[in-house]
Amino acid sequence: MPAALHRGSGAEDGISHFIEYLRVERNYAGNTLESYRCDLQQFARFLYPRVDDALLPLNKIQRETVSEFIEDLRMRGMKNSTMARKLTALRTFFRFLCREGVLAANPASGVAAPVVEQRPRPQLSLEKIEEAIELPDAATSSGARDRAILEVFYGGGVRLGELVELNLSALDLEEGIIKLGGKGGKERAVPVGSLALKALKTYVQRRAELLLEMDITQVEVGALFLNGRGRRLSRRTVQRVVQRYLHRVVDGESLSPHLLRHSFAAHLLHAGADLASVKEMLGHATVVSTQAYAEPTIERLQRVYAQAHPRNE
Repeated sequence: MPAALHRGSGAEDGISHFIEYLRVERNYAGNTLESYRCDLQQFARFLYPRVDDALLPLNKIQRETVSEFIEDLRMRGMKNSTMARKLTALRTFFRFLCREGVLAANPASGVAAPVVEQRPRPQLSLEKIEEAIELPDAATSSGARDRAILEVFYGGGVRLGELVELNLSALDLEEGIIKLGGKGGKERAVPVGSLALKALKTYVQRRAELLLEMDITQVEVGALFLNGRGRRLSRRTVQRVVQRYLHRVVDGESLSPHLLRHSFAAHLLHAGADLASVKEMLGHATVVSTQAYAEPTIERLQRVYAQAHPRNE
């Protein structure tokens, strides 16, 4: 790590300290760290011809500088959602610098964020999901595995990376719970329904039979979902498995495992589940991310009103 930060520290030093802070103290995932690094270094490059000091001291950055950066991005035709993300990265970065005593105030405060249209997340109907889940032949090892994968994606709302990293020890089939690693190493436990549990129990039995049949004794770190050679499934293989079955029941190009996660969240919320509970099951950091699934319908609003309003009989 570079030397300790001080009020005259430059932008590159500040970025290095901030990324290290996110990595060590906040335990952020590698992709998230790289996203922050790219956004902040783009801002640093923007500063070079505008700050009259080759060291780019952080304490010379003003609110006007941040506003000019956002306007420059707009002039380049960047999407509002991307500009909003970069502004969020800057605010978080400057908040860290204020905490470290490098800045007296956050120069990104008061800079208006671009308006981002909140589009409803794509989802599948329950009928299409059930149709896809019934396609794999559970009498075979690969079919039982594929059905369990589909059930866990929809039954637990898990991420692709979380499912790939699942170990057999993460299952509590008696309690109906799966323990997930989550983003940034944050662990959480999610409940899964009876049908998902049934599919998992069937697969676990088929998995054991496969390993005995092939005389495989060393399974990679107890991996749950295996290929025919007893190795942990890759992300790409799981994506292909899900896409293969979804393509048989619905048209479209973006038929990824995340579509089942979207559907999981949307179906729970439309059925009356509260945002806070769905947020915990999805592993979101804030409820704002979960709200994207809560597209209100008049039927849902009427149902919630009927259940909750004290003056409704």
